[in-house]
Amino acid sequence: MDIGLSTFKLFLSKTGRALLMFGGIIYFSRNLGQTQLGIFFLFFAVQGLLSIPADFGLRSALEKRLSEGEDPVRTLSSALALKLVLLTVVSLGVLAFRGRINDYLGGDLAVLLVLAVFLRELSLLYIHAVRGRLRVGRTASIEFARRLTWVGLGSFFVSRGYGPEGIVYGLLAGSAVALVWAVLACDIGLGRPALPQMRSLVDFSKYDVVNSVGGSIYQWMDSALIGFFLVQSYVSAYEVAWQVTLLVLMFSKSISLTLFPQISQWNADSSVKQIESTISTAIGFAVFFSIPAVVGAVIYGSDVLEFLFGPEYVIASLVLVVLMIEKFFQSINDIVGVSVRAINRPNLAAKATVAAVGVNLVLSPILIVTIGFVGAAVATTVSWVVNALLQTRYLGRYVDFSIPYPLIGWFTLSSVAMGVVVYGVKTQFPVDTVFSLVLQVLLGGLLYLAFSVSIPDVRHRIVLPVVRLLASRYVSDERRSGRGQTSDK
Repeated sequence: MDIGLSTFKLFLSKTGRALLMFGGIIYFSRNLGQTQLGIFFLFFAVQGLLSIPADFGLRSALEKRLSEGEDPVRTLSSALALKLVLLTVVSLGVLAFRGRINDYLGGDLAVLLVLAVFLRELSLLYIHAVRGRLRVGRTASIEFARRLTWVGLGSFFVSRGYGPEGIVYGLLAGSAVALVWAVLACDIGLGRPALPQMRSLVDFSKYDVVNSVGGSIYQWMDSALIGFFLVQSYVSAYEVAWQVTLLVLMFSKSISLTLFPQISQWNADSSVKQIESTISTAIGFAVFFSIPAVVGAVIYGSDVLEFLFGPEYVIASLVLVVLMIEKFFQSINDIVGVSVRAINRPNLAAKATVAAVGVNLVLSPILIVTIGFVGAAVATTVSWVVNALLQTRYLGRYVDFSIPYPLIGWFTLSSVAMGVVVYGVKTQFPVDTVFSLVLQVLLGGLLYLAFSVSIPDVRHRIVLPVVRLLASRYVSDERRSGRGQTSDK
């Protein structure tokens, strides 16, 4: 598998998906009230939390075992059988408490919640199967199609007056499209589930489920707790800020998705040197975007919320800044955490996640009650710091890698220089329209790139490798095009 090319494909897909989501949230926020949008975000959060018992770490376990070369037919069939059992149990639980769930969500959505969990989990299981076959790049188009269908149909239904239910219908359709496409892309047939494969999957998933729990809690628990202690308008404001900050994780997430099956294979082959050099390089790439994003959030956070989503969302300005700081630590953890799991140490990753989740669960309710919904962002940031530190320590026991502190320092210097210039520009030309906001943000991005390229270490270790990757991709496309023209003749 070509790590660079697969990462590039996933990055393009994630960029497209992020822009679609960003545009969709802008549309939904302008066409639905804060309370109605909060209903959907609560639905979204509960769906994410239900994925914990509905998956139990099976998706990652399937990807891990397939990447190690286990019998693909029996492994996938065994994973699917276990998945259906878990989904049935979760669905029965939701239906048994549908009244209370509907009251909490603020609408009659329990049945749709069951369908959403079913479609989401089955589609993700097959996507992980494709990744486990070291065909990570092929999943990029599947994930993009999911998001395009969701936002497109959701916007259509909202425009027809369906309210938050319209976004849910789009969500269901997107998962259905992803499921069909992933099944077609998977080159593994189905057979009879086998007990040895089930045991092998459970041996990995029983630890990795903790990481799944941690991921879901980080992503969804904040909104669930805000919805419990505060009103739904705060849920929508918090989620809007959260979605904005997710833009900076596109690259680190793309790298981590590519690294997991590849490092898993290298670990099985005892290729330690390749693992060590790849991890250090990947961390340098992962934080390239997250550091300037913090500076940008401080300067333009309130403007982004006001002019793109509406004045009522400016209350989340401080939340946006805090969550952007959190994304810096998460971008590091995306690389380190996935590497710990890929070298077959899910138990250590689980320890780090338990500690971090414990911090989050203790701090979040206390801080939400005392300082408001910004407390949820502070608690999440502290927990990610704990997680990143522990994962880095555990990985260092088995892999001799290094954090690229000089690069991080150069990124920080370039970001501060960019911030000084754009703050001066904003002082002279205050942001008063979406157009002026976009222009100044683009100016900041260009300045950051210019400052970064002027630094030899950044130029040689970050910029030139990306240029070479793009050039090789272009040459490869040209060669395929040339061969196609020759064959036509």
